Amino acid sequence: MTIVDSAAGRILSPLSELLQKPLAIVPGQAPETGNPFAVRVMSPRLTVVSRDGHPFNDSERALLHEVFGLIRQAEEGEAKFQELEQRMLSLQRENLDLIVKNRNLTEVSSRDTLTGLYNRWYVIEKIDSEINRSLRHGSPMSLLMLDLDHFKRINDTYGHGVGDEVLKSVGQTLRESCRVYDVPGRYGGEEFCIVLPETKLGNTAVVAERIRARLAATELRFGDVALNVTTSIGIAGVDSVPEEGVLSPAALIDRADRALYSAKSRGRNRIEMWESGPRDTVSH
Repeated sequence: MTIVDSAAGRILSPLSELLQKPLAIVPGQAPETGNPFAVRVMSPRLTVVSRDGHPFNDSERALLHEVFGLIRQAEEGEAKFQELEQRMLSLQRENLDLIVKNRNLTEVSSRDTLTGLYNRWYVIEKIDSEINRSLRHGSPMSLLMLDLDHFKRINDTYGHGVGDEVLKSVGQTLRESCRVYDVPGRYGGEEFCIVLPETKLGNTAVVAERIRARLAATELRFGDVALNVTTSIGIAGVDSVPEEGVLSPAALIDRADRALYSAKSRGRNRIEMWESGPRDTVSH
């Protein structure tokens, strides 16, 4: 039922009293609409009929047209409001769809296409945000840098196709080894990293050792090829920013890289914590 139908029914009795006529409302195409005791309002939709058989005079007709004209304006206003409301709902749905698409696009653009881990640029942004959080709240964070040992030999011996499969398998292991709020990423080539929020440097060695041991113990099979891959891991962290001073992402990554190269120079397949001093240079 529209506003007109509802309002017409409610106003009929007061109008009958005002005009001192027994009024009724019939459809606009009813047979009696052509009689002088009928007034077509909002034609051809409704007709007001005088049941006493007496015709309406000009003043009564004008009053009926004015009253039902106001009802029609109210209905049109309501229709416009409903149209606006539907448009707003449509815009909300479109906006929600856009938000979801943008989130999906952001997620895709932040991922390494080969391993599915976060890419280098996302990881650097995450390191920066965690350092800023440490500055504000004094919360700890740690960073692991991992490099696969002798990865060039795998590519040279079995081809880059097998090498890519190795990288995918390592990526899966890292994802499975992380907490939900850790950020595992592929830093480049065969080098990986994991950002560990709310993790003290002293507790990180246990995490790194678990990952190192798991990778070393996992046999990777690709057709007729069976491989065991080891990794060297460097650890750096921020336990107390006021003591450290303002540390940049590049500086923290450099510390973890120095520890990583120290692990390489001391025999590979091991973990090392960052210590100040010159970087050891080794081949991969």
